[in-house]
Amino acid sequence: MTGAGGTVGVVGGAMAGLAAAEAFHDAGFDVDLYERQSYDAKRVNCGEAMTAVSEIPLDPTPENGFHNPLPALEVEVYDGTASDRRRTGRGEFPAADAYITDRNAVERAWADRLDRLGVAVHEDHPVPSADFLEFADGYDLVVDATGHPSLSSKALGRTDAYGARLVALNADVAGDFGDLHPNARIVLENYTGYVWAFPKTPRRANLGIGWTFDERPDDYFAAFAAACDRNGWPVPSRDRTNVATIPEGPNLDPDRTYLPEHSVVRVGDAAGIANRVTGKGISQAVESSYLAAELAAAGRLEAYPGRLYRRLKPEFLFASVVRHLLEARRPRVLGAAVRAASGVDIEAVDRAPTTVLRRLARNPLLLARIFLRRRALGRLYAGMTDRWRATGAGRGSG
Repeated sequence: MTGAGGTVGVVGGAMAGLAAAEAFHDAGFDVDLYERQSYDAKRVNCGEAMTAVSEIPLDPTPENGFHNPLPALEVEVYDGTASDRRRTGRGEFPAADAYITDRNAVERAWADRLDRLGVAVHEDHPVPSADFLEFADGYDLVVDATGHPSLSSKALGRTDAYGARLVALNADVAGDFGDLHPNARIVLENYTGYVWAFPKTPRRANLGIGWTFDERPDDYFAAFAAACDRNGWPVPSRDRTNVATIPEGPNLDPDRTYLPEHSVVRVGDAAGIANRVTGKGISQAVESSYLAAELAAAGRLEAYPGRLYRRLKPEFLFASVVRHLLEARRPRVLGAAVRAASGVDIEAVDRAPTTVLRRLARNPLLLARIFLRRRALGRLYAGMTDRWRATGAGRGSG
């Protein structure tokens, strides 16, 4: 695809797709946006802690879904979930450009904005995977923003890239969050996952918990309720709790982010770029969509995979080391690392991890405890050589 002025179909109307529709429209393309659900329905209540909010072209008001301008994210590390557990570390990470949101309201406001700008927004319009390639033939370019597994992966029979899985529960809960608000909190409890509290007001919060699939409990809700109870948060009702099984992949693979033979580019979760520890992916999704539009407008979309890869590889390397500490059950080392990194802006932790590494370098003994182990070095080497741990990390077409 060369230059602006062509037709673009964006499939998937969540944050990545909305950002793609905005950016391609701004670049001079004729854009259609297809969303399988209605924006007036309650669509999602995950991903409600948003960073890099200034990149979203909406006024950050409650009417647009932005409730709590987050001062800081608190991170606590414990050595387990038993009643006699001990805290091994605590850090407070400023959040200069972050909000706790009602995500469905943010997406509805953004879709309304796009409609006013002249983007053709097609709600309640799923695109079946069996029809995807024929659908793509009707546009100069299709942006796959359908999440994971991506619609284009399903159409091409390549969902094998999504082998690992996560399980997450979350709920919008009323209660007394005055002791925590306006901060938010993530608690690491010596399993590969975490529990969170994202207060929207002193009386309402999004609470959640997630595990890697091989560590999931027998009774998801009972484990969620117990986590809320031990962390001093109101226990949500079962009927208002959402459960999601989330595939992991394809792990920052440049060969999967742009499919020129089908005129398809993948953004956001469809490109496999969410953080491998926290699952955080909205700022990454928005950035990938803006980058794809910028390069398409310049007639350089072939540069998209490499540019996206270079931007995100440091984050993936850092996340792979942190995930190793979780999997290896090293809560004391992780707690010490959180204490050492405390004070770094939460977006910089992900997007500029060298900032954290400079903090850790002030404590050579801690740095040695993190890295001078065979498995930790192996994880780091695997990332450096593009062999990411989760299933489907290998290169390949489709």
